[in-house]
Amino acid sequence: MRVSLRHALPAVALLALAACKDDAPPAPAAITPVSDVGLSGTVDQLMPPLVVKVTDAKGAPVGGVPVTFAAAEGGGSVSPAIDTTDSDGEATTRWRLGTTLVAQRATATATGVNGSVSFVASVSAAAPATMTAQGGDNQSALAGAVVATAPSVKLVDRFQNPVGGVTVVFSVTSGGGTVTGAGATTNASGVATVGSWTLGPNVGINRLTAVALTNGATGNPIVFTANATAGTATTLTAQTATSLTATVAGLVTPVPTVRVTDANGNPVAGVGVSFTGSVGSNVVGQAKTTNSNGIAAPDAWQMGTVAQTYTLAATVAGASPVTFTAAANAGSAALVSAFAGNNQTAQVGRTLPTDPAVRVTDAYGNAVLGAEVVFTVTGGGGSAVARRALTDGNGVAAVGAWTLGDVPGVNSLSAVVTGANIGGNPVTFTAIATPGAPASMSVVSGNNQSGTAGAPLPVAPSVVVRDARGNPVPGVAVTFTANVGNGTVSVPNATTNASGVATSGTWTLGLASGTQVLTASSNNLPSITFVATAAAGAASRALAVTDSVLPNFPVNSFVSPLPQVRVVDANGNPVAGAEVTFVEDAGTTSTLTGAVKTTGADGLATLTSWRIGTAATTYRIRALITGVNQNGQEPTFVVTGTAANPVALQALSTQALTGQGNNQNTTQAPTVRVVDQFGNPVAGVSVTFTIVGAPAATINNPAQTTPLVITTGSNGVASVGIWTIGAGAGQRTLRASITTIAGTVQIDFTADP
Repeated sequence: MRVSLRHALPAVALLALAACKDDAPPAPAAITPVSDVGLSGTVDQLMPPLVVKVTDAKGAPVGGVPVTFAAAEGGGSVSPAIDTTDSDGEATTRWRLGTTLVAQRATATATGVNGSVSFVASVSAAAPATMTAQGGDNQSALAGAVVATAPSVKLVDRFQNPVGGVTVVFSVTSGGGTVTGAGATTNASGVATVGSWTLGPNVGINRLTAVALTNGATGNPIVFTANATAGTATTLTAQTATSLTATVAGLVTPVPTVRVTDANGNPVAGVGVSFTGSVGSNVVGQAKTTNSNGIAAPDAWQMGTVAQTYTLAATVAGASPVTFTAAANAGSAALVSAFAGNNQTAQVGRTLPTDPAVRVTDAYGNAVLGAEVVFTVTGGGGSAVARRALTDGNGVAAVGAWTLGDVPGVNSLSAVVTGANIGGNPVTFTAIATPGAPASMSVVSGNNQSGTAGAPLPVAPSVVVRDARGNPVPGVAVTFTANVGNGTVSVPNATTNASGVATSGTWTLGLASGTQVLTASSNNLPSITFVATAAAGAASRALAVTDSVLPNFPVNSFVSPLPQVRVVDANGNPVAGAEVTFVEDAGTTSTLTGAVKTTGADGLATLTSWRIGTAATTYRIRALITGVNQNGQEPTFVVTGTAANPVALQALSTQALTGQGNNQNTTQAPTVRVVDQFGNPVAGVSVTFTIVGAPAATINNPAQTTPLVITTGSNGVASVGIWTIGAGAGQRTLRASITTIAGTVQIDFTADP
C-alpha cells in the first residue's frame, strides 16, 4: 500500500522544508494516469480509485502537487475533489457514476502542469426495479386470430433507465390461445415483446402473463387481456332432428332450427338465414336473423297434401346449407276401391292366381297405412284364408287366398274397410269357376305289343287324360317319346280330343332287338309307359367273335381258343336258331367235332373242337349259315401247324462214304435231317458231329477234332460241310446225334482212305 507523505508529516514541517531554498522539489511537468482510464459500471456505482501521477521534466515523481478531480460529463461526483501527490507523485480520488445512461467522463489536472488526464466510463442500467406494460393490452380480435399488437413489457432500474438483457417469459393463462416467441429478452430500450399471441377458439376474455426472470422488480408479473369475438359465419348446423314426420296438410313439430357458428364453433348473432321449402309445402317466416346464441328457425312449416317426403333448406351466406326432410303421412281412411284380383277365371276347387286386394286412401288420395279390411265369401261356396288384413305402405290389403267352390259358375267375395263414412264400402269381387285341370293319364290301347325290329306295330298307342273328378279333359298336350330302342312315332306331339284321348300314330320299332319303351307325358302328370318286344329279323351274315388268325400249333394238336361266330340280321341283331356249319378248306385234313351248331339267344355258334392234321402246313375253316348266301364274306379261321418234337435222324448223304486217300476229303459231306414223329423236318435242333475211334480224321476244315455242333435250319437239315480222312490205314467213323424226349438218337457215317 502506498503511504503519502502528506499523511505522515505535520503541515508545519512541510512548510519548513519548502522554505529551505536548497531542498525545494523540482517543478511538476506532466500528469499521467496510474489506474485504468477506460471503465465500465452501472449508474450510481462507486468506481475503483482513480489514480494519477505527477512527474518533473525528467520523469521523476513530484510530491506535494495539488491535483484537482472533476466529474466532467454525465453527472456523478468525485471525492475528494482535490488531492495532493504523495512522495511517489500520485494523487487519488473516488468516482461515483451518474444516474443516466450516457457516456461519463472524469478529469484530473495538476497545478502547474499543462494538460489533464480523462477517465471514461461506459454505463449500464442498474438492477431492474420496475416492469410495466409497454403495449398490446386490452385488445380485441376474432377468436382464433392473432392480436394486432404483440404484447410487450418494459423494465427500468430505480433511475428509470431501461434495463436490457432480461429474459421475459410470456404464457397463456386463460382462453386457450397460443404464443410464438414465448421467451423474449429485453432490448436496449428495456422492452421485451412476445412473437405473436393467437387467441383461443372461443369467444370471451383471453389472458397472457409476462414474467421477468429477475427479483425485486415491482409490477412483475404483468397480465395482458384480449377480448376474443366471434368471426364470420362459416358453419350452419341443425339443432333439431333433420328427419321428421308429419301428416299431409299438417304442421311439422318441432319447427326445424339451425345454429350459425364461426370457424371455431362460436355462435354468430345477427346473421340472416333463409328457409326454403320444397314444392307443395308452405314455410311461414322464411327470412330470419340469428339471436345471441346464433339460433334461427322459421315460424312454421306446413306439409302439402301429397303423402311424400318434403324438404326444407336453410341457407346462410358463406356456409353449407342444411336440409331437413319430413315424411308426410296419409290422413285417415276416406275411400276404398278394388286394386287387384277381380273378374278372374279358375278351375273349380282351385285357388285363384291373384289374391283379391283393395286400396284405401285418405281425403287427398294418399295411400293409408294400417287400415283394417275384412274379406268374406258371399257366393259360390268357396273359402278364403287370412280374411283380416292391414293395408301396407301403398294402402293395399289383400286376402290370404280365395279358393273357388266345387260347382262351375260365378263366385263372389266382399271386402269391407273398418270405419265410418268410407266411400266405396264394401268392394265386391267376382270369379268364374271352370272344370278341373288334368289330374291323371291312363292307357287306352297299344301296350305290350310284339313285332320285328325296325317294323311298325299293328296298334297305335293312345292315352286318356282326366281331371281329379274323373272327367276327360280336352285340349291337353301329350308328348310321345320313344326313349328306349330308338323307335319313332308318326305323331309325337298330340292333343287330347273331346273324349280326352291322345294318340301317337304309328309306332315303328327301332332297329335293335329286345325291349323297347314309348313314354307318354303331359305337363306334371305321371308319365305312361308303353312296352313292346322287338324280335330280330332273318339271318343275314355271320361275324367272327374270336380271332380269325390263330396262333401256331404243333401238328396233330387241338386249337384254342375255338372258332366262334355270331349270326346277325340285317340290322346287326343276334339271330337265334340259325344253323352254322364249320367247313375245312380242301387240301388239308383236320378233325372237327361239333361242326354243325344252332345259334342261341345271343346268336353265337362255337365249334366244339378242332384238331389239326399231322402235316406242318396252313389249315383253314369257314363258318357257313344254312340257307344264307354270304357272298364269300363268311368268317374264316386260319392256323399254322408246326412240327412236333424231334424224334429221328435221317441221313441225306450216303452213310458209307468213299475217301480219296490219306489226308483227303470224302467225296460227299455227311448230312442229316431231323424229323418229328410224322416226318416233318424240325428246325432249331442242335446236331452234334463226333469223330469216333481211330485213326485220326478232321471235320470242317481247318482241322477240328473236337465235336462239332450244327443247328438245323427251317428244312431240318444239318451238314458238316467237309470231312477229311487222316493218315493211316483203317475205317473212320463220324457220328451225328441229337437229344430227344426219348433219349439220344444217332447215325454213323464211315469212310476208308
